[in-house]
Amino acid sequence: MRVFMKRIIFTIAILFAGMSFSCKKYLDVQPRSRIKASNLLTTQTGFSDALTGVYTKMSQQNLYGDKLTMSFLEVLAQRYKIGSQLSPYYFWSIYDYNAAKTKPVVSSIWSEAYSCIVNLNNILETIDAKKNVFSGPNFGIVKGEALGLRAFLHFDLLRMFGPVYSANPTAASIPFRNKVSIDGMQPLPANMLIDSVVADLKKAEQLLAVDPILGKEESELIEFSKDQRKYRFNLLAVQATLARVYLYAGNKPDAYSYAMKVINSGLYNFVTDADISQSGVCKDRLFRNELLFSLYIADMKPYTDTYFITTDPGSFENSALSNTDENIETLFEHSGTDYRRQYLWEAGSLGKLTSVKYQQFTSTTVGNCTWPKNLVPLLRISEMFYIAAECSSSLTESKNLLNEVLTHRGLSALDLINTDAELQDILTKEYQKEFYAEGQLMFYYKRKNVSQIPGASNGVDSRALVFPIPDDELAFQTSK
Repeated sequence: MRVFMKRIIFTIAILFAGMSFSCKKYLDVQPRSRIKASNLLTTQTGFSDALTGVYTKMSQQNLYGDKLTMSFLEVLAQRYKIGSQLSPYYFWSIYDYNAAKTKPVVSSIWSEAYSCIVNLNNILETIDAKKNVFSGPNFGIVKGEALGLRAFLHFDLLRMFGPVYSANPTAASIPFRNKVSIDGMQPLPANMLIDSVVADLKKAEQLLAVDPILGKEESELIEFSKDQRKYRFNLLAVQATLARVYLYAGNKPDAYSYAMKVINSGLYNFVTDADISQSGVCKDRLFRNELLFSLYIADMKPYTDTYFITTDPGSFENSALSNTDENIETLFEHSGTDYRRQYLWEAGSLGKLTSVKYQQFTSTTVGNCTWPKNLVPLLRISEMFYIAAECSSSLTESKNLLNEVLTHRGLSALDLINTDAELQDILTKEYQKEFYAEGQLMFYYKRKNVSQIPGASNGVDSRALVFPIPDDELAFQTSK
């Protein structure tokens, strides 16, 4: 049975309304045994458009535009107050992966992510033979981004559908698809999947040594210009993902090394009180200069308004994603100075608080303010400080690394960290505060193999965060 993989290959066509880049030719795929893109993958612009098509698909609501950032993964991590069974998110919140409102979500995450991977494989299988069509750093950028994104997607699939790695690293996980094919592939042991992800990221790191983000080379293609690099899978994104992967696999020395590479690059700035305390569209809700990698979402206002509108009725049974004032105050330890509490939450009705991180405005400009709209963060510099702090062999260095973040969040510096347990307690609180509506807390709980997910019903541990492989994929894997 090859129906499922064919569906992945043949249904990769998707466009954002209002976007006019020429990747349309790439995405309008004809139903054949493999993707045909001979008319597109002949020029460097065509390759760039094909890669842009992958970013477009990653930005859909089924993936990082919604489910893997602000809604599904965050409900699983108990980030929002969910009411009774009347809530549209109730069955997500109790980890009922067979429920009618949950099963299609999990299945679509799997199929859409692998569709992106198929597209990346088509680029990678074609690009070496067309190297002569590229100028300047563009060959290294396109191939490096494609390899990096393939690794990034496989790693997130592992973090969702794979085993609790720290408990059983050799358990079966997911297939590593590195070629365009409708043939079934068996899942790899999780540690072998990690090895494949690391290999792709290391190759990407070498290719992106020419990344314009470093300011050494420039590309004539605007999407590869230095100013646009934080919206692409750039060199820092590759190194930050390596830090994530190594930490997930328990390799703290290499996780520390890569986190420090990103930190020492100096290619970021922490948010300032002046930027985040402004009103309206000029408030820097995303801490934009701290982002290492983010995705542009064509039109997120309709659904972010639904999720985070502050005038929603007081019941927790509706479509808004909110929490109680008590819960948020407890989370932020009743701080009167933490930027993340003071400026990123607003009061609604009946004691509800909603996040305004993704609040969108009709106008993009107020005065001289032109903050980018419609962005979803996927990698932040703060995470690199947390990883380095967790992996450092010195508690003093861990304290100093954490203080760099804390003092840029309006908080007082820590005087001392006495034990590893105290360090871990601080890190847990920081992951809970820092990555609200970004999907990372669920992965943190799974990596730590927590005995109890905070806010979940009794007995729900990190094993609840192992997604079931979709039924038709299981059938596909076993049919030859």
